[in-house]
Amino acid sequence: MKLLQSLLKGLLLFTLLSIISVPSFAQIEDVGPILQSGKEDANTLVKSYLKPFGSGFGAGLNTGWTNTAKTHNTLGFDLTVSSGLAIVPDTDLSFDVNDLNLQQLEVKSTSSVAPTINGPEQPGATLAAYEDVDGNGVEEELFSFDMPQGTGFEYVPAPMIKAGVGLIKNTDVMVRFVPEYDIPEVGGSFKLFGVGVKHDVKQWLPGGNLIPVDISVMYGYTTMDLNSELELLPEDVIQDQNNTENPYAASTWQGQNAALTSDAWTINALVGKTLPVISVYGGVGYEASTLSIKTAGSYPTVVPNTAYQDDPNNNEPMTVEAVDEPIDVEIDGKNGFRALAGFRLRFAIFHISGSYTLANYSSYNLGVGISFR
Repeated sequence: MKLLQSLLKGLLLFTLLSIISVPSFAQIEDVGPILQSGKEDANTLVKSYLKPFGSGFGAGLNTGWTNTAKTHNTLGFDLTVSSGLAIVPDTDLSFDVNDLNLQQLEVKSTSSVAPTINGPEQPGATLAAYEDVDGNGVEEELFSFDMPQGTGFEYVPAPMIKAGVGLIKNTDVMVRFVPEYDIPEVGGSFKLFGVGVKHDVKQWLPGGNLIPVDISVMYGYTTMDLNSELELLPEDVIQDQNNTENPYAASTWQGQNAALTSDAWTINALVGKTLPVISVYGGVGYEASTLSIKTAGSYPTVVPNTAYQDDPNNNEPMTVEAVDEPIDVEIDGKNGFRALAGFRLRFAIFHISGSYTLANYSSYNLGVGISFR
């Protein structure tokens, strides 16, 4: 019993350490400068920048549901800690800002290309907003910023802990769970929950007992919540303190936060062979995922001061304006059909497993754990 308790603690610690080491998590807070763009342009840019994180994390969550095609015996049990690793295709490592049809922003830099969150570790295009603040027909720059750089890490990990138990009629019920965990690196938290089921279909086939392989179907659904603090203050957006009014108290900018929720599901048909030490399996299926992103709090931007032209004593042609909860966007993963293959090596109650999924976002999964058939 002490050995089992120690193993469980070790698996949980490994998963939590994996979570806080994911480069993309720490990069979420870098979207802060984008939020001065106003709601429409900010949503467009955030969606483009975080696109591979949404698709990749959803693909990673859809891995690791099983390490054999065989179901447990009644009350058989397994516990596995694993991490999916989705591969971001080259086409999703960068994007051209000029293709986004932005409403207010213009490209200020020579290049209009910007990295996505998994793209090159270098700043992207510089964007700026211009407007005629004096009423003389000459546009002046209100603000500008560089698109955030990428992580340089062309993969999206998805760590998790999964437990499964065998019930009646050769049916496994599976649960994934990571309790809410504070992540100091982003000033936020992470939690994960999922449920799945795997059922042996060979028992329903005529002469099924004579078929020399395992045949099953499985379904899994996972939801993940990630929160990250953001910080965008007036001094970050004001270019000239002498000509820009700031009528807001410092407390206005408290409570800035990004909330990300990923929902992923997959259904698969599996065929495999289980031997005393090694099990191998393959299958085909379908997967889908979505990532929703919302920002709480107020964020400063710079706009023309409407009182400037009417008041000869006003020498501040620009003013800070608060944009409340600017981001509310949903990113659909690159949903579609998938093919997968994997193995499990078993040593007494311990096992090591691995799999590869071929899909729009292909992915690997590697896990370790314990199992009792």
